[in-house]
Amino acid sequence: MRPTVEVLAAFGVSEPVVKLAGGRGAAWRAGDLTLKPADVGVQELRWLHEAGLRIATRDTIRISMPLASRSGQLAIDGWTAFPFLAGERIVGRWSDIAAVASEFAACFVNVDRPSFLDERDHAWARSDRFAWEECDEPSVQDAPRVAELMQARRPTTGAPGIIHGDLTGNVLFSPDMSPAVIDPTIYWRPLAYSVAIVAIDAVCFENAPLSLLERISPDPEFPQHAIRALIFRMATDQLNGRLLLSHYAEAIDKVLDMAARPGHPTG
Repeated sequence: MRPTVEVLAAFGVSEPVVKLAGGRGAAWRAGDLTLKPADVGVQELRWLHEAGLRIATRDTIRISMPLASRSGQLAIDGWTAFPFLAGERIVGRWSDIAAVASEFAACFVNVDRPSFLDERDHAWARSDRFAWEECDEPSVQDAPRVAELMQARRPTTGAPGIIHGDLTGNVLFSPDMSPAVIDPTIYWRPLAYSVAIVAIDAVCFENAPLSLLERISPDPEFPQHAIRALIFRMATDQLNGRLLLSHYAEAIDKVLDMAARPGHPTG
């Protein structure tokens, strides 16, 4: 599916459209814009647009936030527009992505918790709440090894704020520009949780060494955030009907070992 002539006109596009790699094969570039089907609710899309107009800008990061059409609408026939940000995804730059997590959170340091978080009911939102003991998910609680992770959870003290909850595949690097963040996925959690999701993704899906979990964050509560990141990813897979324990087994063992050491909240 490609954007129609009407969609292009609504966003002021006159350049030819070119299909982009990634984005589940649904994103198109048109000049300085990226066009893609809307994948968040209206309230969330509006919040992202308005936040993009007022967040603190930083030289160390570029963020692609939704743009309004000529009529002021944010979605036209199911299509949305974002600034096109140059760069490429580079597997292996996990520590750099962790630094981007910090920069992203810093842009939103004075932004209040968005109300749309309470309205989301997709698998990712439900799994995040479950990871933080804010809801029950019976079908997840019975999944292999999830109970071990649940039993190892302890309270954390980090202050919550706006974080990106899916940075691993959504940071683009360029040799002459700051890193670019695309597809903002907003959660209201401590920064270390965002970093932990990156680390778990790297170890479980990108062949990163388990030692990455030891060195990606200096936060003494990082093992607890890694526990929650594992629960979050495993719960999402379970709710979407695709949980494979083999993806997570080694990371589970490593994180539980880290959390049990003296000096950590579970040790």
